Amino acid sequence: MSARVVVFGVDGLTFRVLHPLMERGALPNFRRLKEKGCEAVLESKYPPITPPAWISLSTGLKPARHGVYDFWDFEQQQGLASPRVPRLLTHRKGGKAIWNILSEYGKKVLVINVPMTYPPETVNGIIISGYMTPGPKTNFTYPASFKEELFRIVPDYEIDLPAEDKTVGVGARKWRVLDATLRMTKRRFKLMEHLLKEKEWDFSFLGFVGADRIQHRLWDEILSLDAHATEYYHQLDDGLGRILDLLGPDDSLYVVSDHGFQGVSRSFEINEYLYSRGLVTLSRHSQQVRERASRKHALSYTLKRMGLFELAKKTKRIVQKMDVSQHLDPHAHDPHKLKAADIDWQHTQAYVPSSSGFGSGYADIYLSQTMHEEQIAELCADLLSMVDPKTGKPLLEAIYTTEAFGRGPYAPAEPHLLLLPNDGMTFRRGLGNVRFWDDAMMANDPSKRSGVHQKDGVLYVYGKQFKQGFQAPNAEIYDLVPTVLQTMGLLFSNAFDGRVLEELFVERLQPQRTTTIVSNSMEGSSAHHKLKKLLEG
Repeated sequence: MSARVVVFGVDGLTFRVLHPLMERGALPNFRRLKEKGCEAVLESKYPPITPPAWISLSTGLKPARHGVYDFWDFEQQQGLASPRVPRLLTHRKGGKAIWNILSEYGKKVLVINVPMTYPPETVNGIIISGYMTPGPKTNFTYPASFKEELFRIVPDYEIDLPAEDKTVGVGARKWRVLDATLRMTKRRFKLMEHLLKEKEWDFSFLGFVGADRIQHRLWDEILSLDAHATEYYHQLDDGLGRILDLLGPDDSLYVVSDHGFQGVSRSFEINEYLYSRGLVTLSRHSQQVRERASRKHALSYTLKRMGLFELAKKTKRIVQKMDVSQHLDPHAHDPHKLKAADIDWQHTQAYVPSSSGFGSGYADIYLSQTMHEEQIAELCADLLSMVDPKTGKPLLEAIYTTEAFGRGPYAPAEPHLLLLPNDGMTFRRGLGNVRFWDDAMMANDPSKRSGVHQKDGVLYVYGKQFKQGFQAPNAEIYDLVPTVLQTMGLLFSNAFDGRVLEELFVERLQPQRTTTIVSNSMEGSSAHHKLKKLLEG
């Protein structure tokens, strides 16, 4: 049997949780990877949000080549005055995922619950679509006939948590999301173990979303290493151990996350800031909406300074009438919070259309093509000067320009500024808060921080080809695909935005060591043309 590879992908997994648990003597299987394999930070910066990050992990490409930047695709303007209409994305637009490449090599693949894989593609094996699949009643498996087998193996299989289990509760109900995540993950491991034992495979990509689900809502409880809050990581470690037991002596394992995580207590209103600089122009109706919001923010600010805000929140009549706490909800996830029609696009030069930034810890500013380089430089300098008046910390860790998205057929038509905040901060996109800054604590418990994405994800690599106990330099999410192909002894061109992580290997692989390699001496042969074709597009 030839060497096989398993990619164990966990949405939002972070060393900020793993390392403290391992230091306590927990997570023996993660500790085994750290001691017997390689560990590295896997950076996810452009931007650190689920859709582009997972697709970059599976393609080795930046967004300009796979076409996904957000949960939504904001249609290009058909003129300066036309609105941007958001369209939900569930799949990449272009590029090939590693399971496409391996299928064309004749390798058998299993792709289980990886986000942004709906509808499932035709592969040499099995795909079970993951997060962003509309629901279990859809055709979410390839082949379609496998769906019946799936529900025979795990009758109560869940693609993701139902909406009611994601809601932030109070008291005992706040643990509902954790209990639902444990239930979902148990069923997922049951299916995965069955497939890994019963099906033929050369490559498996396994997806878990539980860490993201609980960290958004229970960050401080998790970071305090509360026994119940950290139960998911013990479950994940146990499942990891069972998968390790299924590997042969020549097989390899990668553990990856699409981004990291952090707790935030402060937020910055990026669109209000742009409005204050005259870069956002509102319609007459939305101007009135902003003025009402401004009065609510002013009242909220006054109540906080007087120590009466929590009392006001508990007073049902005041909350219903004034709605003073609505803007503090950290889980509002609606691209139409300020509708596209509310913007005077003809006179707007900079705007953040997506609400993804709060939970994902970034802001993507769309710039008008009419802005001059001097204006953009001035905007960047001013943003870099922003300091939180409460903490004294600068707002930004980094600003990236459009070039960070790479080059390709899906590169943005307009200039962008991608903002990554410093630790403990994130962005909102509302209007009316003339102070820009606000608290970003949990709506159900103002003493707890909100959990949001952060750029530093997780990478573990384990197998006889790799160094043991090696703390590797930082890698990037684009590096996974070329490194896996190298691990499997498959030739490929420099068609990826990532690189082979050569520093992880005991010694550099040589093509002649495997019968599955396509040798350079085959240039001009049918195999060479097949390789060229599969790396195109």
